[in-house]
Amino acid sequence: MQGSKSARTVNLQGPLTIDKAAGIKASLAEALAAASVVIVDISSAEDMDLACLQALYAARAEAKAGGKQLHLEGTIPLRVAQRLSACGFLRGMPERAEEFEASLVGF
Repeated sequence: MQGSKSARTVNLQGPLTIDKAAGIKASLAEALAAASVVIVDISSAEDMDLACLQALYAARAEAKAGGKQLHLEGTIPLRVAQRLSACGFLRGMPERAEEFEASLVGF
């Protein structure tokens, strides 16, 4: 399916843990199928585990492969930044999603 030129926003909320990873993956895939630019707002995330982080990385790779874009927006909850930094996925402690996106190793 060819995506439109419009942007689609996906809001991720609450604890982003393994039990939500499949739903997040499906939401991101649906958004990428419908739009050429997908914005992921993680301002309301309470936590993020590896399974959900992998879903974001996979969606980003899918977007690039399809000539589309996937970007993060919003403020980064401190707990999320601390966890990802401690695990080596994040350089520094960014507060804004634009900095977070640039600081994610390999994103």
